[in-house]
Amino acid sequence: MKKTAKWLAGISIVVFVIDWAIMGLKLLDNDYLISTEIIIGLFSLAAFWVCMIYIKLTNRCPHCGKTTLSFGKYCPSCGKEIN
Repeated sequence: MKKTAKWLAGISIVVFVIDWAIMGLKLLDNDYLISTEIIIGLFSLAAFWVCMIYIKLTNRCPHCGKTTLSFGKYCPSCGKEIN
């Protein structure tokens, strides 16, 4: 599930960048009807942040099983090295 969240986060950022480029081209062409692009951009950013929060909250130590809130080399609870 964590791998799926990482893929979804990457895809949502790519969609956001493409959407932003389309919105910029529309604005350069004096086409100000960009509500669809705004909605797509907001949904892609929301999906990205939901995936990042999920990844952060499900990061657990393989030794003690407690949630680690950092991506450090050692577990803050038990002090053992995380691979």
